[in-house]
Amino acid sequence: MDSKIITKEKLIRKISRITGKDIFTVKKIHSALEDIIFDYASSVDENNTEVTVKLFEGISLNASYIPKQKRHNNLTGKDILVDSKTKTKFNITRHYSEKINGK
Repeated sequence: MDSKIITKEKLIRKISRITGKDIFTVKKIHSALEDIIFDYASSVDENNTEVTVKLFEGISLNASYIPKQKRHNNLTGKDILVDSKTKTKFNITRHYSEKINGK
């Protein structure tokens, strides 16, 4: 089974060919898009606990704030304090998945 890896560079070159824009412009737009997505995803906190970035029709990135919490370590028998974190997850709708599979 062969797998194919589509790199950022390949995407940028293909977008450049399709749109007729120069590669430098497409790179700037791609970089700006990446920065914007990162800023939204990392903006979750105790006041704004969830953010969904709809990247394309049927594809989204969800970021959720997980607050600091106390956990029990079964190996040591001690309670530990786990720092707050951001949990990220991509979501692809069933309709989009069916579209890819030609249904």
